[in-house]
Amino acid sequence: MSKTLELMVGGKIPININKIGEIELLELLGTGTFGSAWKAIDHSHKKNYVLKVIQGIKPEETLIERIRLEAAVNIPSENIIPVLGLKEWDANTYLILFEYFPGKPLDELLEKKSLNNRQKQKIFKQILLGTSAAHQCNIIHRDLKPANIIIGDDEQAKIIDFGVAKFKDKNITLSKEIIGTPPYMAPEFLIEGAQVADAKSDIYSLGHILYELAMGENFWHHSGWYKLEDFIKYLTQTPTPTIGINLSDFYCDFFPEVEGILSQMMKINPEERYQSVEDVIFDLEIPLEFPKLPTGLNVEYPLLIVESGNNKGARTFVNINDSGSLILGRVDIAGADTTISRQHLEFRRKGNNYFVRDLGSKNGTMLKGKIIDNYPVEIKHGNMIKVGDVFLRFVFLDRS
Repeated sequence: MSKTLELMVGGKIPININKIGEIELLELLGTGTFGSAWKAIDHSHKKNYVLKVIQGIKPEETLIERIRLEAAVNIPSENIIPVLGLKEWDANTYLILFEYFPGKPLDELLEKKSLNNRQKQKIFKQILLGTSAAHQCNIIHRDLKPANIIIGDDEQAKIIDFGVAKFKDKNITLSKEIIGTPPYMAPEFLIEGAQVADAKSDIYSLGHILYELAMGENFWHHSGWYKLEDFIKYLTQTPTPTIGINLSDFYCDFFPEVEGILSQMMKINPEERYQSVEDVIFDLEIPLEFPKLPTGLNVEYPLLIVESGNNKGARTFVNINDSGSLILGRVDIAGADTTISRQHLEFRRKGNNYFVRDLGSKNGTMLKGKIIDNYPVEIKHGNMIKVGDVFLRFVFLDRS
């Protein structure tokens, strides 16, 4: 029989996750349908954490699997709060431990109108980067909104709450269940059902966040909408609208001429939206960790930088003559990492453009969140590629 769970300030819980034995609850951070979130401390290491407590659920396979998937989220990004582990307290109670990140939810900062244009641009860039990293790990958030983004004192943004996230290779959503939060959820959740969620669904939500950063309120409230029926009425009017918002009075002074980009992010038909977050980043001309330097890049010397795993920081030159090719595998990229095949992928060059294809590897290759096969796909400066379980960054060197 499990020990009684002391959910109160000062309550002590034997968590036994990642060499963390006992934690003490310091502060209730919030409550939800299935539980609560607490700030906690591990006195032995003098370190704070966040404990998510999920209670009162029936031993229903769908919900329990969703909890386990949230605890399994492991995304190498500075813009996502890491999950440390899961403890099954009893048949109806689950505990998920996160790293603690001091900050305030973005919706609270927007309500107080306390952000300037520089801060808004910096924050949105980080939200895009965090979402891109999740997609490259094959994870769709499905509930992106200002309340799920924490902003630190240094304006670092971190995405939280992957509780309704979807792993592309796992379908755990009930067909009649609406996933997400109005007004940020994509219209296909209403029209076709939640099972169609993919990267484009998150891009729609990101469009709403961009609108709210620019206008100071979300589009629904700006339009006098306060319930789902108002949005459905908008979708079914004649003539049928092509985008999920009206941009007639939209203005954004931290991203110039962004209306066309926002319009494509907010297309009602998901096939007409941007197909990847990287495409949005490119069109917004947001500098990544490796800035685009169109006049200073040396296309003769592209480089692969290992971004995860035991060989993080290692570099491999993709040295190819025009119309040539290069095959890379385990030894070339990450030493003894067995998730990479001995001959895993091939790079090809045509003029100043580079292409990559998978060579029938055991664990596959992903580019911009999509699995690639043996058909060559163009790879560009700054793109992240996943080879087996290892993340690589493709960059061109500066001529200087």
